[in-house]
Amino acid sequence: MDITKLLLYVTISMTSSMTKGVSSIREQAKEYCLTETFSPQCSKNDVIVMESAIYGRMQIGKCITAKEIEGFEDDRRFLGCSVDVLSLLDKQCSGKTKCEIRIIDLSDEKPCFAGLKMHLEASYRCISVADETRNCAVKVSRTPTHIDISRNVCGTQSQPWTLEAPIGQKLVVSLVDLTPTESQNGNGNRCQRMGYIVDRAAGRNISICGVGSREKQLYASTGNAVEIVLDRHSESNKNQRNFPIFLSFEAVGCSDIVPSEDNWLKRRDDVIVIGCYSSRQSWQLNCINGKWVGAIGNCSKDISKSDSIHESHSVSETQLSYKAQVLAIVSICGFTLAICFIIICIGALCLRRYYIQNKAKSDYRTLNYESDFGRSKELSGQKTSSAFPTHRTGDAVNGSLAHQLPAYSLYLGQGGVNNADNHHSQTST
Repeated sequence: MDITKLLLYVTISMTSSMTKGVSSIREQAKEYCLTETFSPQCSKNDVIVMESAIYGRMQIGKCITAKEIEGFEDDRRFLGCSVDVLSLLDKQCSGKTKCEIRIIDLSDEKPCFAGLKMHLEASYRCISVADETRNCAVKVSRTPTHIDISRNVCGTQSQPWTLEAPIGQKLVVSLVDLTPTESQNGNGNRCQRMGYIVDRAAGRNISICGVGSREKQLYASTGNAVEIVLDRHSESNKNQRNFPIFLSFEAVGCSDIVPSEDNWLKRRDDVIVIGCYSSRQSWQLNCINGKWVGAIGNCSKDISKSDSIHESHSVSETQLSYKAQVLAIVSICGFTLAICFIIICIGALCLRRYYIQNKAKSDYRTLNYESDFGRSKELSGQKTSSAFPTHRTGDAVNGSLAHQLPAYSLYLGQGGVNNADNHHSQTST
């Protein structure tokens, strides 16, 4: 394309602009007093995942006033006593779109003195879950997607879950296992296999195990797609009937850029180099937080392109460009030398002609001078002999005058002769 070169910081991403980790709506921990109801609710296709739940008398706030504990501030049986009820709320709320729990129904838990009013402090989030009734193939973006392993339609060997991110990105697979830790302790650190991940790009299968952690990362794919096969008869799948278990998928990195016909492209991990077929220009982009960041210019339109691999094509085009430059420099030098030779020749011819013309003029003036001098002498001699004949009388005077007049007439020319006659006439008189 022949457009004005521009430098700009570009961000190229085919994924969602949501930042990593903001996969769900998170609610801050809130206090729910003894007479209230805890009723979390998520939107359609989202489910609740409890994050914390503590029952007791934790601190002075909405449900406990400073006046109530006056004199008992340092007694842990009056303030600061609590019990973790996360597993209880997981069983009743996690994995559901909404639920309701009356705080008074938790009174069976006795973390503090009997008869004291207690309250609940809880937080939760809503996560998106793929709908297997629509499709077992899921497009994954930077916003995490979850699948519920308790479902029975997708996840078989004949119909596995297929998860795919944009080309160039990788998939991070995590396990969200809400089974209480005490229920898993009987198995120690033994892998409680729930299924396996098929990474065809790496040519390997990775077991899905739950080992005591509520959330943990299982695997980072080699390519941009994986398959999930679940074990329907595993012990973990039997336990998850009461406590939900999810697999979470998130696309990380930057998707590939499709170069224009004027450019070649080479990628290595989180760095892309984009160059021009027509020149040695190239630009580097770096993948930062799922976006390509860097300066990009434009290539010239006057290019002859081929369909060969861009690396070799770029090298051949560069070689041709270098040869053309050398040829152009040699041509310019030769042309300059030729011009100089022609100028020198023309100058020499002009000098020769000028010399010949000046010599001819000099010879011509010399000849004219000698010719004029000869005619003057001849003319003076004739005039002198006729105007001043030698008489026998006064031979001495006439002889001396006749001897002087030729030289005088040569100086005066024709006019000089006439003046001499007049002078002679006056003398005779």
